[in-house]
Amino acid sequence: MANVLYAEIAFLQLMARRVLRYSKEAEARGEKYHDLSSLAPLQCGAYAKYRFESVPGGHVPVVTLRKLPAFTPGDLDAIATEILGGSAKQRAESKDDLEYVRELDAAPSTRSTP
Repeated sequence: MANVLYAEIAFLQLMARRVLRYSKEAEARGEKYHDLSSLAPLQCGAYAKYRFESVPGGHVPVVTLRKLPAFTPGDLDAIATEILGGSAKQRAESKDDLEYVRELDAAPSTRSTP
């Protein structure tokens, strides 16, 4: 299991919050903010990007990991779990990247609303 340093997780979250803030400011002006930042290299050898996705009622953290031959899908699941701070579920897959969300956010809500 690859260990992701706390400082790396904090950096990824800081950058995600900054992009979210810039996006909200641009939206308030009637513009759209385009995030051009790339995936950050981690000390364990993986490349990751943390971002927030707008959903009804708030924002959901999303982690994107680059598929590399050095990592098995199980390794990438473990890295995403460490970065998200809870069990992660793969949501999407592209040619080069895997996208993860927390299982809590991926599952449909079972709470009834009054």
